[in-house]
Amino acid sequence: MKQRHLIIGIVFWLAAVALGLFLLRTELEAQSSSVSALTSDVQRWMTGKKSKLKSLGAHEFQIALHDPIFLSLNDGSFKQVGVVTNLNGTDKRDAMFTKIAEVQIYSDAIASFPDGFQLEHHTTPMSLDWVVKTMIPVERQKEIAALISDEWRLQRAEVMEKLRPVIREGLQTALDTVEAELPKVLRSHREEFHALGDRYQAEILKAEIIPLVREEILPIVEEVAVPVATEVGKSLWKRVSLWSFTWRYVYDKSPLPKKNAVKEEFQRFLDEEALPELRSRSDQFIEMTETIVKRAMENSKVKEVLKRNVKRVIEDEEIRQLVWMVVKETVVENETLRSALEAHMKDQETRAAVKLAGNRLEPVVREIGDMIFGSRETGITPEFSRILRSQILTKDRRWFVMKPAQTEFDGDGTVAIVDAQTPMIYPMAFGGTDQSPLTPQD
Repeated sequence: MKQRHLIIGIVFWLAAVALGLFLLRTELEAQSSSVSALTSDVQRWMTGKKSKLKSLGAHEFQIALHDPIFLSLNDGSFKQVGVVTNLNGTDKRDAMFTKIAEVQIYSDAIASFPDGFQLEHHTTPMSLDWVVKTMIPVERQKEIAALISDEWRLQRAEVMEKLRPVIREGLQTALDTVEAELPKVLRSHREEFHALGDRYQAEILKAEIIPLVREEILPIVEEVAVPVATEVGKSLWKRVSLWSFTWRYVYDKSPLPKKNAVKEEFQRFLDEEALPELRSRSDQFIEMTETIVKRAMENSKVKEVLKRNVKRVIEDEEIRQLVWMVVKETVVENETLRSALEAHMKDQETRAAVKLAGNRLEPVVREIGDMIFGSRETGITPEFSRILRSQILTKDRRWFVMKPAQTEFDGDGTVAIVDAQTPMIYPMAFGGTDQSPLTPQD
């Protein structure tokens, strides 16, 4: 008697659950296709025929209990058709690296691969770069840039009229403070700079630059400058009076009281003869210098030595560290600079300008926030939902996709796990854009 009551009770509850699922699905079909599909999937998972299979990876994969298995449909969408039910003989829920797992898959999904299938292992990246690219894809970056550009075009004149003097004064304050601090910082690192200079004098100047000047640059100078110098020398020689210098030299050596006659004549010669001659040839000297520099820079050996040593100096770790120390002590750790900027930001004029800029730009900032995160009216964006689920709720981090087997199916119920060849995002989106039909309507 008790057994008959038990059977009747079980049948009753099964019928009630089936009827409830049917009524719920019927109601939701008219309101939300996504929730209706979810209800259909739940019903199918409860009543559909499933197969348990052993999966084996060529190497260890990070897998967790209940990681989903998807099947790609003809329309390009994905449908969940299975789940991981066991990891290497354990039922631990935490993700672990393993080669062996047990999966449960719809039998009709397996039947879609008569020649066998394999499971592609996919993961969601955890890097900050992926978060930024997901939250702000290229299309959204363009939308934000256009929005900022349009708004700035409208507000630029008024905002900059208030901000320009504030920015100018702030920069001048910072420059004055850094300039006052820099000599003290440089003095504190004098020994490091001297050691660095001595090293480069030995390694670069003496070893490479001086031989380069002697072997490559001086021949160019001689070739270009000697004719000009000779021409100038001849011109000046014609103006020199040997007799005038000779008798003045004799006069200086005589016992007469007045001396420095040669010096006075030489100064006269410089002022009245030599300097006017040199000034008249300034264009010729400039042209000569340009020719020397141009030919030196076109010299292959000169270019090679300069390029090599410039690169050497730029990549020198000792110089980088020394420069960073100077910058850090002059700017980053400069308490005087920090105090001066804080005082500048607290100034009434500065606060008024910043407040004006904030009031003018706040609407566009809010609009950008809505584009990235979503709003009360539209719900959160699919991109932000993806970040929340993966980074905060630790969901959607691993999944499998059924693919035709690349090797012959062995028939023993073992499915191969392989690395995904093409990255993809988690195939089910939870955008939050549709209000659940179960939520009371206003």
